[in-house]
Amino acid sequence: MNNILVFGEILYDIYDDVAVIGGAPFNYSVQLSRLISKNDNLKFITALGKDDFSKDAFKFIENENIDSSLMQVLDNYETGKATVFMNENKIPDYIIHENVAWDNIEFNSDIEKALKEKYDLFYFNILSCRSEKSYNTLKNIFKNIDSKYKVCDVTFRKNYYTKEKIKEALEFINILKINDDELAIIKSLFYPNLQNDNEILLKNLNKDFNIDYIFLTLGKSGASSFYNNQYIFKPSNKIKVVDTVGAGDSFCAALSYAILKKLDIKKVLDFASAVSEEMIQVKGGTAKYNIKAIKEKFNIE
Repeated sequence: MNNILVFGEILYDIYDDVAVIGGAPFNYSVQLSRLISKNDNLKFITALGKDDFSKDAFKFIENENIDSSLMQVLDNYETGKATVFMNENKIPDYIIHENVAWDNIEFNSDIEKALKEKYDLFYFNILSCRSEKSYNTLKNIFKNIDSKYKVCDVTFRKNYYTKEKIKEALEFINILKINDDELAIIKSLFYPNLQNDNEILLKNLNKDFNIDYIFLTLGKSGASSFYNNQYIFKPSNKIKVVDTVGAGDSFCAALSYAILKKLDIKKVLDFASAVSEEMIQVKGGTAKYNIKAIKEKFNIE
């Protein structure tokens, strides 16, 4: 049995008058919960408001393989939202509403109790600690958690990150998932004089922060990994793209699952790439794809 803990935001993307549940840690949790077995346990730490959005979120989670016992409902804050709009250049942009429930995740007795257990994997992102309250809760988890694998999918959004928070995360984890835009930010902050070469950058991150596994997604170009001093690049297949929302989250969920299943690094990268390619052919970050078929393809029971 695998014991998994996830920390981070649930937020609703508001498009005109349509609300769609999301947030990277939530999408990750949903996708990972569908890959793991019913005997595995995935607990999700977040905070929601006492509103219709939180009712909808709990209703959604009831139908997934996710333990909601650490999800907090706060009286004084609204459930997180991101309003999507067309900017002056007719390009979709968004505002992530501030001082909402997930900015105020409390380090409470339920979390303290949960941290007495041992975990196979712990996941978080940088966006979820943009506020001091949730940041302090996350730091308390860092200090107290006993987890074999510690995963960060950095998820840089707007200006909601600092060099200090990134450094703290990189020093804590042993699995990093990052995209090419985020790698450019890390280069500017930590390696401004280094050659702009993906392999060199991943090698330096591995060396300087002692991160065992690093995965880099490169959009339509493909993805790469750095593990055990070996860099692997996997080009993407030519497929029809329906929706890229949640592609990175499903990639991270799939690589987490493959590592828990003790697949070798090439198979981990291949499996994560195959899952994200399935995801971009369906609409939405929590969309379903044929998990049984893809597991059979990779001989995963």
